[in-house]
Amino acid sequence: MISTLGNVLQVLAMLVALVAAASLAVGVKTRREGVVNAGYLLVFGNAVALTACAAIILLCFLTRNFSLAYVASNFPQTDSPLLPLYQVAGVWAGRQGSLLFWTWLISVFSAMVAWRRMHVTDDLSSVALAVSEVVVALFCATLVFSESNNPFIATAAQYLNEDGTLVSSSGGMNPLLLHWAMVLHPPATFIGYAGCTIPFAYAMAALITGDVSARWVELSDRVAIFSFIFLTIGMALGAVWAYVVLGWGGFWAWDAVENASLFSWLSAVAMIHSFTMYRKRGCFKRWSMFAAVITFIFVVLGTFITRSGLVQSVHAFAEDPVSTYFFLAIMVLAALSFLVLLVYRHGTLDDAEEIESLASKGGSYYLTNLVCIVGAVLVAYLTVSSSLPTWMPLGGQVVSAGVYNAVARPATALFGLIMAVCPMLGWRRTDGAAFARNMRVPAALGASLFVVLMVYFVTALVPAYDAVIAAGGDPAATLAEQGPRWYYFALTVVSFLAAALLLASSAYLLGRGVRGRMRSKGENPALAVVNLFRRSPAQAGGYLAHLGCAIALVGLVGSGMYVQEHTITLSPDASEGDYVYASESVGGYQLILTGVDDYFDEADSRIMRLHLTVSRAVDDVSALEDSNSLGEVIGELTPSMEVSAVTQQQTLHAGVLTFPTEDLFVAFQGTNADGSLSVSVKVNPLILGNWVGGGIVVAGVVLAFAPRRATPLIAADERKRA
Repeated sequence: MISTLGNVLQVLAMLVALVAAASLAVGVKTRREGVVNAGYLLVFGNAVALTACAAIILLCFLTRNFSLAYVASNFPQTDSPLLPLYQVAGVWAGRQGSLLFWTWLISVFSAMVAWRRMHVTDDLSSVALAVSEVVVALFCATLVFSESNNPFIATAAQYLNEDGTLVSSSGGMNPLLLHWAMVLHPPATFIGYAGCTIPFAYAMAALITGDVSARWVELSDRVAIFSFIFLTIGMALGAVWAYVVLGWGGFWAWDAVENASLFSWLSAVAMIHSFTMYRKRGCFKRWSMFAAVITFIFVVLGTFITRSGLVQSVHAFAEDPVSTYFFLAIMVLAALSFLVLLVYRHGTLDDAEEIESLASKGGSYYLTNLVCIVGAVLVAYLTVSSSLPTWMPLGGQVVSAGVYNAVARPATALFGLIMAVCPMLGWRRTDGAAFARNMRVPAALGASLFVVLMVYFVTALVPAYDAVIAAGGDPAATLAEQGPRWYYFALTVVSFLAAALLLASSAYLLGRGVRGRMRSKGENPALAVVNLFRRSPAQAGGYLAHLGCAIALVGLVGSGMYVQEHTITLSPDASEGDYVYASESVGGYQLILTGVDDYFDEADSRIMRLHLTVSRAVDDVSALEDSNSLGEVIGELTPSMEVSAVTQQQTLHAGVLTFPTEDLFVAFQGTNADGSLSVSVKVNPLILGNWVGGGIVVAGVVLAFAPRRATPLIAADERKRA
């Protein structure tokens, strides 16, 4: 019954989306308002049908209804207190549910646009809705016409008892997904992905209708920023999950699915900046349309990568021919349609303000777009290179993380320098004397910060680099591949210089805005800060986001370029109590094994947990028996390994001690043949900057998203509604 109902609703949603698109297109073409109004109502109908589909899946997870194969194979097998949240997360945990969830989100965004514009039913919005409904219909088709994508396939009778429970728990949600970050990461990412459909739809509608004024940007700008916020949150949560769950001690491995989020995010950065120039200066028209379209194509490409079997990834789903053809068709159709329409409307897209000089705000926006789009295209190309013909550059080759790093690191430093000087430039041209005056205080502040970073570089990072090289092995070889010592250090210096200038200029501009309000309005500092973000949210939020980028850049340099990695062996003896079982010195820390737990939990999964006391390293511990006598104890760690009783999959739960300038990361890798314990230890410098900087970036973009006065075009629409 549930399976039949779900399948009927999926087919209905696909058909309603197609009819809605046709009604909107025909209504606009024939100027029949009634047909257009019917199209708007059908947009709501499509959203209702897909909402019902998603609600059925959610209800089945919450009520333990295993009549659907998707629920049976993705139900969380755990006794964790977070089980209710994991049950909700089951909706998007697997291949079929995640695609349904994404399709539903696109329909919700479309319905929101229809709700906002139904009092106007202008041609631009009507055509944009028609485009978005075509996208929804194609996504629905991947659910309907592919059994491997369909979440409403019934569970075979032999797998169910008479009372509806499973005969055996032979599957269940991937144990790696049983973490709070994975409850939030996928929906945040999918919200960002789905929202990118709306700017794309409006860009196409502007070309179709010939209305290439700033109206389409004004109507989609808020959705674009909203989507970008969730893309950023999704990437940050994914990095947190990778760091604490996967057990390798890093947060970014240049995996294909990680890259899919990155090139979408980079193109979204270009889209946001282009929209700003379009709205404020009447320029970057082609850039805005191109960025909106390529962001949507990159979003679909990410899905294509994960579902087509095009590349191998630990995050990817099994290959599905239907998904391959449908998502490839969406990308090709979007690209060809855009190119044809762009040529057709070429004469109407002249910029109101040409860029006279690269040494201007307009020039810096142009360079920002160039770096982001070229970077996104390059990452996308390298990601799929293994599946390209051998006659193409890097065709048939799997690109290593070192290649990505060799490109990304200098590009990131350049990007930081652009962001640092951009606010100090003039719009059309920059007067040298004025620029020098504007940069005087930020340069002094930046120089002070740069000196601090250089002291840390010389005293901490250089010794870390030398220690890795001296230790030899794979880490040293990987480090040597990144270039000679002088280049590696020069890149660090330039990156720290960019971070120092960016942080100083952003803080200076925020401070100048606060001081200006204090002088002109007589406000106290706290009130001046609040009103600065209330009255100028886009500008102040942008400065705050740039400040967060500076902090994150410092974190990326330390935690990405100067990690010390060791694999140690601890051999416990027969002693018990508070005595030392085994001890090793790693990266300035002493790890003392004081206990080992080995047991089976209620689900019959095996848990092995180490108890480690961490102190500062000492020269000689051979004569010390009592762990309390090893000096100042700075922390306790309990890294563990869980082996699922059902799938035999190993899940590592790392232990992390966080200090202001570095993390001590410890992961238990298992027991060796001789009974000794293998432990992976990493010292990650400045990694806290990633999390703090990322949080500030999100806060800045959210504040920039805060409600602001409507533009003249939108205000006119609001008067029409009244």
